[in-house]
Amino acid sequence: MKKALLLLTLTLPLYAQRVVVRMPPVPYETQSPDIPVTDPDPGFPLRVHLGAARWGGPSPLYHGYGTGNLLGATPQGFDFIYGCSVPFMENSQQNDFYQARWKKQDESMEILMQVVGGNHEEVCELKIAYKAVPFTSENGARLENGSPTLRSPIMNWQPDVAYIDPDPDYPVRLHVLMGYWRHDGAAHGYGSANLLGDTATGLDYTYDCSFGFLPNTQVQEYYQGHWIKPGERMEILLHRMGSDKVDRCELRVTMKNAPYADNSPVTPASAPALITAQP
Repeated sequence: MKKALLLLTLTLPLYAQRVVVRMPPVPYETQSPDIPVTDPDPGFPLRVHLGAARWGGPSPLYHGYGTGNLLGATPQGFDFIYGCSVPFMENSQQNDFYQARWKKQDESMEILMQVVGGNHEEVCELKIAYKAVPFTSENGARLENGSPTLRSPIMNWQPDVAYIDPDPDYPVRLHVLMGYWRHDGAAHGYGSANLLGDTATGLDYTYDCSFGFLPNTQVQEYYQGHWIKPGERMEILLHRMGSDKVDRCELRVTMKNAPYADNSPVTPASAPALITAQP
């Protein structure tokens, strides 16, 4: 196992030298999160490095989301969501990983985990959406813990992410920096973003849609959109994780006089702490 970890370390650009400020989930529950199983299991041939993982619950499941890299000759970045009986920690060391196997090729996988201080093993299914590039210390953005969402009692809470295949009917580029929402059968959210172009422009947004969506988790990533009413309403494309389905959501927006800084978006005083990635 030590040899395998050494070889894997040599191929890891994954969150290299990245420091993640870990905050407890909101709310903190009596169930402690699981960690990776270290003994090799041939039934779980995949290796995934999870750089961030957030959760809340139970109801009765813990619902969570995060980011990771599928390891190999060419690492593949992905966002993930899950609903499982036990939450789990992100990988805390550069050469650490979860053993995994496909449940549905390129759409959902199961990771192998165990209780801290014990040998009881469990699995959790992650629904994933690939990124255009893997996560590194340079391109990883913050990942927020939206407490109203994670406290949601809705069993099928499933936030979307940015749809990355180019669509010429959605020429607007929107980099979402912050987002908070609640789910009561529909998603109601708000946040801040930058409209990209020759000169970036900041905006605030609100929405009421079938699905909520996560802020962009890589610094060069964006949501594709088009104007319904320029400067006031736009529609963006969403990708439903764990599937090839494309959703749409209409945003109500107010333009700002200047762009938001990527490292310091306006955050309400009552908002929960962020997971912040720094070199």
